[in-house]
Amino acid sequence: MSLPDLRTKLKRHLSARYAVLRWRLERVVGCQHNAADALQETWLRLEAMAQPASVHNPDAYLLRMAANIATDAYRRDQIIVTERERDELMHLGEGEAFADDIADPARIVSARLDVQALDAALASLSPRRRAILTGARVDGLLNEEIAERFGISVAMVKKELQAAMQHCRTCMADADAAQRSDVSGRRKY
Repeated sequence: MSLPDLRTKLKRHLSARYAVLRWRLERVVGCQHNAADALQETWLRLEAMAQPASVHNPDAYLLRMAANIATDAYRRDQIIVTERERDELMHLGEGEAFADDIADPARIVSARLDVQALDAALASLSPRRRAILTGARVDGLLNEEIAERFGISVAMVKKELQAAMQHCRTCMADADAAQRSDVSGRRKY
């Protein structure tokens, strides 16, 4: 099928099954408004489709396209601070007075110890587990993207993430107990 025929077929399919597709997409994105926006953007992307592709299941193809659009919009909306604002904040203390009423020395030391404990916990993870954890929690990758990157299943990604998080929680709790001198067990002296 040629490109214009495929585009026309998909647009007709989207129009004919709009209510069903929106309902199914709502279950994925959790909001009727976001589902409708994603489907409208899908229509626009179909207009700009550059390469022909074979489509065996139009519903699945359109839903995947709309879900990807909705995911991109969600990620874009989650950015609270722009890069420029972040840079300005990072350079704020370099010459300007920055008053912080709650940054007392004890909190600063405690925060530094927490960071050191987290660094130690991350360093003690296996390289793959550390990369999976940072990919998910720092880079914001989806489990499917991580699975593809490492050539493992999504279930394995979930297990690795759970194990890495539990390891970090345990290390952080141990460090916190040691910081408070709240270690249990028999004394050796």
